[in-house]
Amino acid sequence: MRRAAAALLLTPVLLAGGLLAGVVVLAPSDPATATACIPVGPAVAVAGVPDHAVAGYEGTQLRNAALVVEAGRSLGVDARAQAIGLMTAMGESSLTVLYHGDAVGPDSRGMFQQRDNGAWGSYADRMDPTTSATNFFRALLRVPDWQVLPPTIAAHRTQGNADPYFYTRFWDASVTVLGALADGAPKGVAKGTGALSCTGSTPFTVLAEGWTAPAAGPMTSTFGWREDPTGGGRQFHAGIDLAPGCDAPIAAAAAGVVVMAGPASGYGQLIAIDHGGGVVSRYGHMEDDGLLVVVGQSVVAGQQIARVGSNGDSTACHLHFEVLLGGVPTDPLAFLVDGHAPASG
Repeated sequence: MRRAAAALLLTPVLLAGGLLAGVVVLAPSDPATATACIPVGPAVAVAGVPDHAVAGYEGTQLRNAALVVEAGRSLGVDARAQAIGLMTAMGESSLTVLYHGDAVGPDSRGMFQQRDNGAWGSYADRMDPTTSATNFFRALLRVPDWQVLPPTIAAHRTQGNADPYFYTRFWDASVTVLGALADGAPKGVAKGTGALSCTGSTPFTVLAEGWTAPAAGPMTSTFGWREDPTGGGRQFHAGIDLAPGCDAPIAAAAAGVVVMAGPASGYGQLIAIDHGGGVVSRYGHMEDDGLLVVVGQSVVAGQQIARVGSNGDSTACHLHFEVLLGGVPTDPLAFLVDGHAPASG
């Protein structure tokens, strides 16, 4: 979906001697368009069904949600797929078993509004929450590259509905419900199972070109030469520093594959993502327990990959963010402000 970039605000700051300078702040997107962080990790096991409303769903709706989650777990799908299943059922039926279709699909039935076309089993299959969910997940797993598609697109290609972005509005709720079913904590952390690495909403929008701010502001250091804040003299700063606070979410700036996730000299913990075409983004200074991805994992723009820390050569909690073109550091703001990346040569 084409959305506006996270805003870059220039805030005047009074410095010593009365001079004014600018501090760039990476502002969160409009809450109406923000999306929750994307779950990663193994399938969630249902720990219980809350006896109170979660994200506007309650009672039978939450019990049906639990059946969807367990159907996914029985097939061994990951937490992200389970959230996609919940999102789809929310969009199709509000997590209820419908005995009717609609103008577009008068033969649609059940929680996933599956058609009577032979692809979704018998009428009884489509009306049974567990069977219909199982058939949904099996179809999702056949969608090419579903793991790296935006959730709404993955659902659309599974269901074949008219509007590929219809399900977007249900994504935040699906992540919240998934976390609540896992352990009663609707922030997306499945205690005891390690199933979700999300810790809250990712407040960033994605540019039409596919890039997003990797963390909220303020930006405390720019790209280029500076005095080393750790006392090492004048040095070239190969990225930008963003300081949203300790443990704040760090998002993948664009879709790609994780090629580094571990300790690195000076960085503390370092994540590197290969975006293809000679473009690599790097994220530094996370604590040892702040990495939420592994080498070889595919990620999408805006997906939470880590938590902000102060490991390595650092004086306070912040994210050090780099972009390399053909192995050469370049100013990341060229990607984050307008999304138009320079050629990698």
